[in-house]
Amino acid sequence: MSSPVKRIVHSVRPDQSPKRQRGVSSERSPARPPAICAPNSAAWRARIALLTCLPCAALFAAGCTLAGRGPAREASRFYPPPPQTPRVVALGTLRGAPPPSQAETDLALFLFGAEPPPALTIANPTALAADAQGALVCDGALDTVFVWDATTNTVAEARLDPPPDHPCAVDLAPDGTRLICDRAGVQRYDAAGNRVRSYVLDPNGFKPGSALLVGTQVWATNLAAHRIEVFDADTGQHVRSIGERGSGPAQFSLPRAMARTPDGQVCVVDMLNCRVQILDADGRWLRDIGGRGDVVGSFGRPKGIAVADDGTIFVTDAFSQRVQVFSPDGQPLLAFGEPGSGPGALLLPSGIAVTAVAPRTEHALSAGTAPAYYLLVAEELDRPGLRVYGWLQAGAETEPTAAPAAEAVNWKPRFPGSAAINPHWDATRCTKCHESEGDRLLPIAAEKTDALCISCHDGTQAPADPHPIGRDAQAQLVSTPPDFPTVAGAIGCLTCHDIQRHCHVGAKRPAVNTVLLRNYDPQRPLEYCSNCHRTDVGGRFSPHRQRDATGKVREDACLFCHTQRPEIPEDGRRRFEPHLRAVSSALCLNCHARHWDLSPLGHVDRPVTPQIRAWMIAHESATSPNAPAPTTGPNEERAPARLPLGDDRVTCYTCHNPHYNGLFPPDSELGTLASNPAERRSALRANWIDLCLSCHAK
Repeated sequence: MSSPVKRIVHSVRPDQSPKRQRGVSSERSPARPPAICAPNSAAWRARIALLTCLPCAALFAAGCTLAGRGPAREASRFYPPPPQTPRVVALGTLRGAPPPSQAETDLALFLFGAEPPPALTIANPTALAADAQGALVCDGALDTVFVWDATTNTVAEARLDPPPDHPCAVDLAPDGTRLICDRAGVQRYDAAGNRVRSYVLDPNGFKPGSALLVGTQVWATNLAAHRIEVFDADTGQHVRSIGERGSGPAQFSLPRAMARTPDGQVCVVDMLNCRVQILDADGRWLRDIGGRGDVVGSFGRPKGIAVADDGTIFVTDAFSQRVQVFSPDGQPLLAFGEPGSGPGALLLPSGIAVTAVAPRTEHALSAGTAPAYYLLVAEELDRPGLRVYGWLQAGAETEPTAAPAAEAVNWKPRFPGSAAINPHWDATRCTKCHESEGDRLLPIAAEKTDALCISCHDGTQAPADPHPIGRDAQAQLVSTPPDFPTVAGAIGCLTCHDIQRHCHVGAKRPAVNTVLLRNYDPQRPLEYCSNCHRTDVGGRFSPHRQRDATGKVREDACLFCHTQRPEIPEDGRRRFEPHLRAVSSALCLNCHARHWDLSPLGHVDRPVTPQIRAWMIAHESATSPNAPAPTTGPNEERAPARLPLGDDRVTCYTCHNPHYNGLFPPDSELGTLASNPAERRSALRANWIDLCLSCHAK
């Protein structure tokens, strides 16, 4: 079965191939390079406008519309879609050409009743870099570098002496100089556009894909040798090479774009290995981000990368035709952009850059929308140019990475009416947990610690920890490390959380491992369980395996998601209070990463309308001979049994069954699973087409 993303990609425009898109003229991209390179006289532009508009006029006169350009699609500008909290807003395409002439305007008004948009200046953007003054853009079709002036919002050819030979990548260094990759190597220009240095190797073994100033060195990815070449920035001398061809740490397969992080690390797009490698300033491998796949947080063909000042990482993926977003510690946050049309659509995204300046585009910001910064994405094929997105103020996924000393970090409560101030990063609030004698803080007795933690971390005032406490620290399948503190031989809150690290004056909230887990590897978060749980009896600990090898119910697994062990009915009928720690998808997203949602409106925690709810119950009654009898009233008022909802919202566990290890009869309400092996491995409650039909009528 093909992946969902593949189905979307191939169904958008089956008649368009890259070869046709790159042509001088097409039905959807009329007269692209000639219109932007030719003289700009009003008469000439009017003739071009007439030639390009008449075919479209014929289409509209015949009652046809261009596929996917309707108003409903144009309105979808926010990612993720409502009711989820939006993080990105699409603002359209940056246009730097002069406005349309009066003749073009008159003709467009006559034919369409609307003024034409300004022409695009850029033909085929491949890479770009931005700063406070604007951006530099490499254009593969015109073999030149354009400069976008943020003050005037105009685009013009950059003055570079001598001009680069087929520029393909660019970097704006912190010292104001420009690094441009071309066929000869890497050229360095000063702010005035004069070349000051060249970084070259044997032309048969050096094909630069990007360049970056790292301290006193210039790093250049070498597509020919699958490694990074390091040059002395001042002398241009080749110093060393980093990596080799392969798929291991610090090994590469077509390394492309690079970007600096705020703390001086280097992100390298390892394209054919479908990942981003993080190196320190000495070239040592630190960790990977992403991996091969077609869901959020994975790649099919990553190309460009940019890192914002807050550490958020943005990577363009030409396969999924989206931008993948990661937190500073590499955790996937979301993906935005999609194949199709509209202001946020992407077909072949390439370079990406972050800018604090708001480009002027055809879509204005709505009232109350306040981006923290803006993203420029190079779109090569579909209406080539720079797509502009606004990154909205941080939500729950990107909490502050460093709280100033003596300033509390506010935790946003999950439930109405609840509120809490985090005392852990405030040097003035130590007495929230500690008693004191004069100026001296008294230690907290070990037997009182758990009750003190739970007094706040109850899921109402502050997030609850899903791991049960009070369990034996040493058992048949559990062996807690000796340096993990326990309470009278049992697991407590401080067994896993090194809370003493809060108690230093000036302590700041870290960007990675914010809950201060002991012996935690952010690249392998689920392997944290193997610190205590045996891995030689079925791999890492999974709360979804609710029975042990003897068939006995594992209460510790149940208590990961439930506050108390729920009833386990022999017939698998849903007739009891589950006592879930959270009725929303937040329960699942504590461990699992959110996957890409094919629905343009999104599914996760989306309210279910009365019409869909009634259809779910009717479909369940028609397809399930053992459908439950009414439990809370008339049949149309009861809740769906086979696809459970959370407060009348779709959740992760609506479609995925967390009880997949034989806890309930296989065809019961609580135990049903898909018959297709691939979908069964994903713990879907039914085959995907049946899941769709359970809520949506044909």
